[in-house]
Amino acid sequence: MIMQFDLVTVGVVCADVMVKPVDSFPVKGTLSLVPQLEMHLGGLAGVTAVVFSKLGGKSAFIGQLGEDHFGDFILNALTSAGVNVQGVKRTREYNSSATVVLINSTGERTFLHHVGTNASVSEEDLDFSIISSSKILHWGGSSITPKLDGKPIGRVFERAQAMGIKTSIDTCYDGKGVWLPHIEPALENTSIVFSSLEEARCYTGKYEPSDIADFYLSYGVEIAVIKMGEQGVLVRSKDETIYLPAYFVSVVDTTGAGDAFCGGFLYGYLSGYSLKMCAQMANAVGALTVQVMGGSNGVHSLEQVMNFINEHGDNP
Repeated sequence: MIMQFDLVTVGVVCADVMVKPVDSFPVKGTLSLVPQLEMHLGGLAGVTAVVFSKLGGKSAFIGQLGEDHFGDFILNALTSAGVNVQGVKRTREYNSSATVVLINSTGERTFLHHVGTNASVSEEDLDFSIISSSKILHWGGSSITPKLDGKPIGRVFERAQAMGIKTSIDTCYDGKGVWLPHIEPALENTSIVFSSLEEARCYTGKYEPSDIADFYLSYGVEIAVIKMGEQGVLVRSKDETIYLPAYFVSVVDTTGAGDAFCGGFLYGYLSGYSLKMCAQMANAVGALTVQVMGGSNGVHSLEQVMNFINEHGDNP
């Protein structure tokens, strides 16, 4: 029996092996000791689904995982957080995606990434019996899910919106430099676009956050969310523009903060919150996330996030 979901995510999920601090590499053939080495769930689609679930929403992840230990870890992390995984296919053809995250003493991160099954998941792998039972379909990982990029995700989003399902995109850095063609076929059927400022400049060819937001809205997108890191967030719809500064907190690790941010915003959006409150929730989730290792570990409950907002308000 297919359950009813608030949110279904597709796209990037991986295991993050995080090492801290790494300020220099050992001489070849030698060994260095590190005080922290941890493994956490990562990936734009995976972290968003987990955070949404922790806030009390019903979420599912659909896609592919390898029949390997990383795949077992990812599956366990999702299910432990309450994310439904009945739409996950396991394969022996590819290994699951994983990233080694090297974090120096100032918090700067260096990545060694294996794309794995994120590169193999295709339009045909997406179970529409699950998607049709959701309120919003979220794609996290444009430009690093090659079999979904471009026309395939355009067809997926068109089909979803024809069913009355809202859609959202969280963009990702494009190492190949293609940018806009990866998302453009989907934009006319997209409800919300999340885009970090530096990535958004490349996707849109615009520089100012307000111009970037207007570029996305020109395609018919309902809400453009420009994530600006330490500078905060700009949220724009055709009727409203919201700017909120980032909360000032002690930063331990920024890995996955933008993905968690999306989970907070989408929870507020589907709960019927105002645009400003959605932005506040997203900012708060991001602030809680960066204070610990791992993209979803800093968020525990809706009550925790609301208490944070009540304590800090709009201000850093």
